[in-house]
Amino acid sequence: MHRKITKALWLLTALALLLPLCACGAQETAERELPLPEEEPTAVPEPAETPHVHEWQRGVCRICGEVCEHDWEGGTCTVCGIFCSHRWEDGRCANCGTVCDHKKHDYETGHCLVCGLEVAHSYVNGVCRYCGREPDYIYKMAEFPGAAAVPTKEKGKLEAYHMPRLGGEIEPGARNTRTYEGRRMLDFVVYTPYGYDPAQQYNVLILTPGVGHNAHYWLERDNKFNVQLGRIQGADMLDGLIANGYIEPLIVVVTEYYLHGQPAESAVYLEQNLRYYILPFLAENYSTYASVDENGFVRPAPEHFAYGGASFGAMLGWQLLPGCTDLFSYWGLLSGGFQHDEETIEQINAGIGETNPVRFLYAGDGKRAVGWMAYRNRIRDLVELCDCFEDGKNILFLATEKTSHNYSSWNMGLYNFLQIFFRNEYIPGFEPERAEIPKPEPPDVPQIERNDGKR
Repeated sequence: MHRKITKALWLLTALALLLPLCACGAQETAERELPLPEEEPTAVPEPAETPHVHEWQRGVCRICGEVCEHDWEGGTCTVCGIFCSHRWEDGRCANCGTVCDHKKHDYETGHCLVCGLEVAHSYVNGVCRYCGREPDYIYKMAEFPGAAAVPTKEKGKLEAYHMPRLGGEIEPGARNTRTYEGRRMLDFVVYTPYGYDPAQQYNVLILTPGVGHNAHYWLERDNKFNVQLGRIQGADMLDGLIANGYIEPLIVVVTEYYLHGQPAESAVYLEQNLRYYILPFLAENYSTYASVDENGFVRPAPEHFAYGGASFGAMLGWQLLPGCTDLFSYWGLLSGGFQHDEETIEQINAGIGETNPVRFLYAGDGKRAVGWMAYRNRIRDLVELCDCFEDGKNILFLATEKTSHNYSSWNMGLYNFLQIFFRNEYIPGFEPERAEIPKPEPPDVPQIERNDGKR
């Protein structure tokens, strides 16, 4: 009996010890089964972009693929260094804005070999800076080209002016073709090209005719040129030269001079008329490169003004030359002459310098004229004695074929010198590059079998 009671006590003790353990396990199980509160997932940080120096290849970074936003300067991007593949429109690139420098152009057509734009010849010391060639129409011209003499509908305008006395008020005058005799430099005629635009500046050529011819003669009278072309007015020739692209549009003024008295006196009067009356009038009433100051004196632009004279007008031009290079940089002196003495040479040397150089002097005559060889020889002596002239670079003498001491010769000279005037820049001592002109290949001549009678 005692043994049974003892066993029961042991069982009760064991149960008492197990009950807390079971309750604790149940509590843990219950706690694990309860739903946990929802939590926001933690975002995984993206790795920071590693900065890099672009490695450009043809305008695109080979590392990141970014396309360069070009900053053009002279056709080269300052960022990626790529060259612009120019898209030319009227001589300017539509992509980068670069202006074509026309370093090379075709001599015959004038088309730039880079942008295709037609560019007029521009000379340095008598050689075109674009194609490196001398102007054939100056050095080899023998016959007046028919293209420039064909009448065109694009005609310029002629306006006549009259000054009652030297220094008087200039007023509109009547156009006429009367032979001028007796009065002093009172009339002048102004030619403006077809399409004249007051907003555009124009080069100016002053012309003085021969003895007995007034301001209306050179441009308004029919003058015989040669057998092939017959007669043509000077104004029509200017129209043809401009319309056919031989020369740029310009203003031409034909003026008069005092016919009686010594040439030296006439040159003084002519200079006064030009310097103090005609040139200021042109600067105020026409669109030229010159202007007028507050005192009414002309502010000249000699690189845009030329003087041309025929016969006595050329003789006056030689006397004007030493003291008027501040007015004119270009001189066309046809069938004229000058005093061939030491004093004249000294005056020319002293009057022409680096400040106002002669950019080009064209002297010409007809080979049928009496004395053309003497005129040529004087020009040769002038080149040797004057430091300011270099043959072919800023001075040239050309005798035209089949012409005499008349407007046939003078209009051919006018045709010649207008194509280099306002285009030639004279730089003493500078030798421009000259292009080699290929010699034409001889034509294929078929061989003819000779029969010498032998069989």
